[in-house]
Amino acid sequence: MGRGAGIALGITLAIAVVLASLYFALAIHYWIPWPAPVRTFGALAFPAAMLALWFAPGRRRRTRRVLVAVAFLALGTAYAAKLPAEQDWVALQSEQAFATFDDDTVTIANLRDALHRPGAPSEPRWITARFDLSTLEGVDLIIQPFGGVKALAHVMLSFRFADGRHVVVSMEARQAKGAAFDPVAGFFRRDQLYPELGTERDLIWERLARTPPDEVQIYPVKASAEAVRIYFRRILDFVNASHRQPRFYSTLRESCMTTLMNLAPESFAQVPWRDLRRWIPGYSLSLFQQLGLVDGDLGADDLAREARLRPSIRPPAEFPADAAWSAHIRARRP
Repeated sequence: MGRGAGIALGITLAIAVVLASLYFALAIHYWIPWPAPVRTFGALAFPAAMLALWFAPGRRRRTRRVLVAVAFLALGTAYAAKLPAEQDWVALQSEQAFATFDDDTVTIANLRDALHRPGAPSEPRWITARFDLSTLEGVDLIIQPFGGVKALAHVMLSFRFADGRHVVVSMEARQAKGAAFDPVAGFFRRDQLYPELGTERDLIWERLARTPPDEVQIYPVKASAEAVRIYFRRILDFVNASHRQPRFYSTLRESCMTTLMNLAPESFAQVPWRDLRRWIPGYSLSLFQQLGLVDGDLGADDLAREARLRPSIRPPAEFPADAAWSAHIRARRP
């Protein structure tokens, strides 16, 4: 190897060691189930030790660098092999949905139908409901913006049946008691992916019942009934697979947006991986407009204002059934 090639290789390895040390420092902080002070110490001590062994001058440099490589390999292997651990989950995520099929009839167990009252704790409730897949008519895109940062939003889908009932699909990070959602943790295999199935009077009203209420936007999706049924069946199969073997939430690969995009059949939507809007939920509306799945006559900002639900919507408790409340919120859209 020439001198120039050797220098280039050395620089490349040095950069790789620095980046790997920083990545595993964050992985230790978010991933290993140690007490917080121990994780903090490990996140500081591990990269310091690795960098010292690699870069410190003196004897046995080659041996020290082999030890660094072995440490990275051991930690990386354990990191990749880790499975989500069962924890004491928050009440609203304590149960996992799953589906069973009998020809065109699907029975969804642990469909969430919690009760939410402004200013009071939510009351978790889980039901079992049957749906005829042959009567699945369409789907709505639901976007919940977060604050004033345009890129931040939560995306859900609401599948509509002929009898007026809806099944809302929300891909979330499952929260343990005492923990809080952290998007950075989604890069480091900390949280379990939680495919949530629920009623609209739960998952939509939950957001409107907050103080102050969250913004919620509903967009009818232009897609054939056949494509919607294929999509819904894929989602239910994914829910069942996640019920059998939990998987990690990933801010990039398995999030509220990317999980739904990964499951979409080609007849519903094809989005190239290089399109950044696939990965950033706050910009998803313009992507769905470009794909022809939602109204493209208005600009994205104007359409969002038109699709926004007003916070003065009457609560679900005033209606006899989920279907009646779903009709009400759509009738009250400005």
